[in-house]
Amino acid sequence: MFLKIGIVGRALGLQGSFYVSGRDESLPSSIRFIKIGKTLDTARDAEVLKSVWQSGRAAIVCSLATDRNAAELLKGMSIWVEDSQIKVAEDREFLLVDLIGRDVIDVNGTFIGRVEDVLKQPASINIVVVNQDKSADVEIPMIADYIDMGFRRGEQLINLKVDKDVFGDIWNPRGKK
Repeated sequence: MFLKIGIVGRALGLQGSFYVSGRDESLPSSIRFIKIGKTLDTARDAEVLKSVWQSGRAAIVCSLATDRNAAELLKGMSIWVEDSQIKVAEDREFLLVDLIGRDVIDVNGTFIGRVEDVLKQPASINIVVVNQDKSADVEIPMIADYIDMGFRRGEQLINLKVDKDVFGDIWNPRGKK
């Protein structure tokens, strides 16, 4: 499975490096190969030649950009990585994609739905989109007031700290968002 890890930002210097927009940390050193393109289907393979933290932002040099002009042509394209390249400490870390498909239960153990998506927000508060039998969904902020953050990779449940009725008025009927 491929994960989108950022967007090619503006060129940096003359050697083909560019900023990676949409990241708040550098690329892990385990990432050696990426795909860059408008869509995953049209993305081209690239080798990561160098990854740095420059002026408070992630920046990379890859085999598709050998000079500044080539880097500028990639600007705005998405960057994907195969999830197997991302190393995660299983006992204390997870990827947002790991949450998709998990069942969500409230504080009383009542099933309320299944995680359909996780939206990464600019304000650093992610949103868990919970689907209820394909008829409606609700967007729950991923904060400790609502969600028990003690879950681990490989688990199938997300436990809420509140009753399902807390979200009673904000369910979105499908097709009417």
